[in-house]
Amino acid sequence: MPRDNIPPSATKKLQQFFTKTLDTNNDGLVNWTDFEAAIESIVSKDEAAKNARLKVLRKRLEQHFQKYFWDLCAVGDANKDGNIDLDEWLDVMNDIIGGLKDKNEFPEWYEGLHKALFRANEFLDERAVLKDEFANMLISWDIDESSAEKAYDYITEHGKKRMDYNLFSEFMKKFFLNETPKHPLNLGLD
Repeated sequence: MPRDNIPPSATKKLQQFFTKTLDTNNDGLVNWTDFEAAIESIVSKDEAAKNARLKVLRKRLEQHFQKYFWDLCAVGDANKDGNIDLDEWLDVMNDIIGGLKDKNEFPEWYEGLHKALFRANEFLDERAVLKDEFANMLISWDIDESSAEKAYDYITEHGKKRMDYNLFSEFMKKFFLNETPKHPLNLGLD
């Protein structure tokens, strides 16, 4: 399948995003085990067992991640093996980026993942996420702190805009659409 929506300059960034944020065990595949590891890194079973609020948060995360994983498999698992390899993921991203270019919106199933990831964090105020809170969220995705802070400064115009879910979603759209090398939106992945 030709990937005409992914510019060659963005391929490395997308490969790095796959490796750092999705393929948590570095086996070259994304499967339910990777999502379980991501859930555990956000809210561990031990923490959830001790705190009712965290237990609810973990349960919601599991539900959102299960839905996203099965939606991802339905859309991208070309060989139906229950895994998403890098080529399958790049094909999915080609379609997502095409949709962003046409309508400036993520497919509903993919937007759900971003909402779940955003809401899974312990922000003082979800409507005004601080730079260190944003950086901590991205550090949990294996993005280095300096790159996360630069991205925050860029997307919030150095704090002039409040980081809320809508701005975060806008950031993710710009991340996938940006073709400029070494840009803060690339999170140091290029």
